[in-house]
Amino acid sequence: MKISKKAVIALCAAPLLILILGVGGYFGWQAMRAQHDENRDILQKFGFEIMPANPYTESTGVLGQKQLPATFAEDDLTPVEKVIHGLLKDKERLLKDNEALQLEIDQLQQQIAELEHYKEINEQFAPETLEQELARTRNELEAGLRALPEAKRFSEFWIKMMSGAALTEYSRFIDANRMLIDPPTRKRLVEHDLINYAFCVGSAIEIAANSPDEVRTIARWLEKPDTTRLPSALAEDLNTVLPPCQTPLREQMNASLSARSG
Repeated sequence: MKISKKAVIALCAAPLLILILGVGGYFGWQAMRAQHDENRDILQKFGFEIMPANPYTESTGVLGQKQLPATFAEDDLTPVEKVIHGLLKDKERLLKDNEALQLEIDQLQQQIAELEHYKEINEQFAPETLEQELARTRNELEAGLRALPEAKRFSEFWIKMMSGAALTEYSRFIDANRMLIDPPTRKRLVEHDLINYAFCVGSAIEIAANSPDEVRTIARWLEKPDTTRLPSALAEDLNTVLPPCQTPLREQMNASLSARSG
């Protein structure tokens, strides 16, 4: 059977055409896939790099002119654009909330600083409580006794016992006359009269006490006279040696008030 020339050409060209179409289709599909990936990356960055600002808020243009917000409705956005737009609105709201909280924190910190300053001023000029004044007086009495050359023979236990006795007399006095004692009067009483009284008590206890146990008993009695019982012989000795110390001190304290009122 004899094949025509056109048929031979068609048979030869058909495989070549199929090959060309296959190669072209492959490269075309690759190009479409690359374009699809690029479009997907752009879409993922949408609103974060391409849309850094909320399109529905007023902004300022390059030339300094105010630009009105976008007027297109959210219904015109694609689902992905709606999600991104919602996230941008949430971000803007959170930034405003954070700014408001920071402002509130700054105001509270300023109030705290003002209150601390007010407290410092009031503490500086506020009068001492009775406990604070007595504690300060005890420290001053102990320091005054330690500074006396004549008191070097007394131990620390004796110094505290003697200052405690003087503090008891001072406490009794200011309990009734605290508001009448001015700073100069108090200074003279503490630094002179009470120091002399404390030293006098120390010397009196040396005479009355016959043992270290009796010294400790006297120390407890001087600190808590209402709850500490003394042996009768020791109590009698103290009633003999202490009044010569107490009487001049009490007279001097009362005289200080009379001199101030006069």
